[in-house]
This record gives sequence, structure tokens and C-alpha cells, in this order.
Amino acid sequence: MRDTNASPARLLEMLSDRFGALEAVAYSSIKLSRYVSECEMSMDLLVAEAVLEFGSDLREACKAAVSG
Repeated sequence: MRDTNASPARLLEMLSDRFGALEAVAYSSIKLSRYVSECEMSMDLLVAEAVLEFGSDLREACKAAVSG
């Protein structure tokens, strides 16, 4: 459910929290790539790396929004 009364900083914080599930899939895919072929994984390795990079950028933006 979307809270339209939340501040932009709070919405960014909520997005960052929810993004964690996608990051978990990315981490799992990277770890699984050591044991199975890429076609058996739930996420392509390039996508997994991009997800992790975006997650890092999202957390930095969230910190800047909350402290700024």
C-alpha cells in the first residue's frame, strides 16, 4: 500500500528497504554461479552485478536524503 503523505525521503527509505529482496536474489545468483551453469540460475550475472551496484547507489541516496 502506498502512503501518499510520506515525505520523499521516507519514500526513498521504503524503496531501499524493499529493494533488499531483489538484492538477495542477486547475491544468491552470484553464489550459485560457482556451482551451476548460468542458464540454471534465476538471474543473469551481469544483471545481478547491476542490481548490487544500484542497491549501493540507492542506499547512498537514501542516506543523503535523510541527513540533508
